[in-house]
Amino acid sequence: MRKYEIFKIKSAYQSFIMGRERLLFEMLTVGPSTSYQEIEYLCDRLNQRELDSIIQNTLRKNFDELDSYHNEYRLTHLIKGEVFIKMGTHSIEVYCQGSRMLDLDLFVALSSSTDRFFAVMNEQEECGWLKPLKHSERMILENTMM
Repeated sequence: MRKYEIFKIKSAYQSFIMGRERLLFEMLTVGPSTSYQEIEYLCDRLNQRELDSIIQNTLRKNFDELDSYHNEYRLTHLIKGEVFIKMGTHSIEVYCQGSRMLDLDLFVALSSSTDRFFAVMNEQEECGWLKPLKHSERMILENTMM
């Protein structure tokens, strides 16, 4: 089973974090030294309605079954496997069991709304943007932030 935590980085910090993803990973890795204040500072509060709409309208098309209860979702695909999603105030916890195509379906759906989602996979010590910016887009973003 693969576990992800997904955060929506504030737009003011996105260009600063580009190229410093490993430092962000170390800060967001959940453990005894994790500071919730740092997470609140760097990450936007999640819009539950927006995420519910993405799951209900976009992801539902790719799955055979969808169950939801109080900001928790279980999506099942007969061949690919199962995804469990739990939304918090500043992060989305995701558990995937089965094909890695499940992860891709989720990442594509979330990144359709914004390019600021950042995923952390603690056990494998992996992290990254769900929708990486192209070099030309990054230059434009950095220039507009100055």
